[in-house]
Amino acid sequence: MKKSPKLAKAIARTVLDHPFFATLLLRMKLHEDEEIKTACTDGRQIRYNPNFINSLQVDQIVFVLAHLVMHVAHFHPLRRSARNKGRFNKAGDYAINGILKDAGLSMLPKALYHKDFHNLAAEQIYDRLPGSPSDEDGEVERNDDLEEGDPGGCGSFEDARDEYGNPLTKAERDRAEAEITVAIQQAAQAAKAQGKLPGSLARLVDELVHPILDWREMLRSFIDHSARTDYSWRQPNRRHIADGLYLPSFRSDGLKPLVLAIDTSGSIMQKELNQFQAELNDILLSYPATVNVVYCDSEISDTQTITPDEYPVQLKTTGFGGTDLCPPFEWAIKNVPNAGCLIYLTDLKGNSPEIDPGIPTLWISTTKDRDLAESYRPKFGNIATLE
Repeated sequence: MKKSPKLAKAIARTVLDHPFFATLLLRMKLHEDEEIKTACTDGRQIRYNPNFINSLQVDQIVFVLAHLVMHVAHFHPLRRSARNKGRFNKAGDYAINGILKDAGLSMLPKALYHKDFHNLAAEQIYDRLPGSPSDEDGEVERNDDLEEGDPGGCGSFEDARDEYGNPLTKAERDRAEAEITVAIQQAAQAAKAQGKLPGSLARLVDELVHPILDWREMLRSFIDHSARTDYSWRQPNRRHIADGLYLPSFRSDGLKPLVLAIDTSGSIMQKELNQFQAELNDILLSYPATVNVVYCDSEISDTQTITPDEYPVQLKTTGFGGTDLCPPFEWAIKNVPNAGCLIYLTDLKGNSPEIDPGIPTLWISTTKDRDLAESYRPKFGNIATLE
């Protein structure tokens, strides 16, 4: 059965007008499900009732899709724990609908919104709602929509599970969070490149990616996504063709040449270098690529090119001068114009480019996020803390 023309138009409009939401949306599968009242997501897929979708205007469907995507971007399917499902969904709605409103989307009539909940996380809002443990009278809200998990009628989220339907382990949740974090950054870069990243979303991205996640998971997820960071209308998304939706697919030509910058100003110890090197080589077994290594303190001291048949990558320490993080980007633009990504191992205590060079960048920082001065925080790219 072909999906609703309205849904197809809404997705196309999201792609054209809201690239941040679209980039995240196109990562997920869409399935019809008449057993649910509205729509829901577990972070990997979106299920929706076709009757609900067909009852909406196209701009309202765009809002529903963005609403579901934002639940994922806030990690809601991964963080409910023992909280009441309906109440946590309600808190999640309050946490994201203000952002969607600021982004200019058309909210549904019953969408939950309150200015007092601006800039608060769902966990904080949950504790302020009636019936929460912190509520003085302990009164519990009772209504069908709350029990169903979609009190605002805009689409809900459910707990993320593995392919067998089992709850995720802590390691699986950490990996899922790392994958979403990288996807958020890349969605922001796509929107920024088109001049369509509202200020509220830019602030949100900055806040969401600051928590320290396992650097190994972020590195692996970053390289995985670097192999497919763009989407194209020329090759339809096969995931949706059978359902009658002609949507763009992620374009992948494999992993393009990788640029690896090593800060040799004396801030990177051999132990840290060995730790990073071991993880990188393990990942490159799955993603063979030419690796261009650039050693830099205040200037580039050495470079080397390593092809897949020359693995494992062996890194060294040289230099020990001052710190300038700009030269490797200038070198990459000149010498590896088709670079798929740049990974920089550094303490971040130096000047970094003021303007995004247009290369997907992951900073592997030896300085803990809480100890990193704002003046040293790069203006682009992902940051993972080496611990």
